[in-house]
Amino acid sequence: PPQLSNLSNLTILAFHNNELTGSIPKELGNLASLRELYLNSNDLTGSIPPELGNLSTLTRLQLNNNDLTGLIPTELAQLSSLTQLWLNFNDLTGPVVFC
Repeated sequence: PPQLSNLSNLTILAFHNNELTGSIPKELGNLASLRELYLNSNDLTGSIPPELGNLSTLTRLQLNNNDLTGLIPTELAQLSSLTQLWLNFNDLTGPVVFC
């Protein structure tokens, strides 16, 4: 639920392999302390929220093995601490550009 964004000290959010459905809540972009986000291997749909680009401390982002569609948000290029990005096995389009 979007209320997860109230967990301001949360550093790891792991909901992989849970058959979750629906879209990724844009409110997750408010988790300023988040370092690892694992939403892989679910049935998530829709696009990747550009708000995830606000997660400046994020080092690992795994969204693979879902039913995500649309363009890969350019805001992900702002994730300067990111060391792992897994987007495979979705129906995403566009380049992954990091500066």
